[in-house]
Amino acid sequence: MQKGVRVILKTFLGETTAPESTEPWNDYWKLLGEEGEVIGDEIYNQRVLVLFHTDLNIFKLANHNPVPNSLWILPSDLETINTK
Repeated sequence: MQKGVRVILKTFLGETTAPESTEPWNDYWKLLGEEGEVIGDEIYNQRVLVLFHTDLNIFKLANHNPVPNSLWILPSDLETINTK
């Protein structure tokens, strides 16, 4: 997945719901349906860096990456958005 591609989060870790034991600040499943953009060509642990258009603090999620509102996401959890 290339830098600049617009995406929507369709699953997280391949699932559509969080496990019951998930701590609230790690419940990234709250972001399902949110849009973002791949902001780098780098791959980290098979993930791409996605900058979400939504402030992650609204969801009270851990947001500790150097770029605010960005998360490392598996490409298989993303759906590209047609920009035509």
